[in-house]
Amino acid sequence: MRLALWDPFREIAMIQRALDSTFGTPRITYPPVEVTDKDDIITVKAILPGVDKSKLDLTVLGDTLTISGEKNPPATEGVTYIRHERPYGKFRKLVELSYNVDQDKISATYSNGILTVTLPKAESAKPRQISVE
Repeated sequence: MRLALWDPFREIAMIQRALDSTFGTPRITYPPVEVTDKDDIITVKAILPGVDKSKLDLTVLGDTLTISGEKNPPATEGVTYIRHERPYGKFRKLVELSYNVDQDKISATYSNGILTVTLPKAESAKPRQISVE
């Protein structure tokens, strides 16, 4: 029997996906991400313009990458907004991965508002040739 830590945010995400698939198109939550799988690497790119990289926190637990952080609003003293659509405040995004990853080889870069997380697949996730005797 395998024990796992309970993550209430993961259950909320599962409920949200079930509701989205039942009642319509899934909502895009902040930050929007692209996940690609090529050869032995999973790459996650998150669009985070205006976020200070010191405010970012990345964790991998099992097959889930969590991207969390905070985007501070600009100074608004003396400013009247006509339209305000850019999100600010704390955020948390769970990205379910298709494979287990080698946690010792994960790397992340942040440039021009794009966070790129490179997650090499674990050896157990790679295909293995089995010889027939």
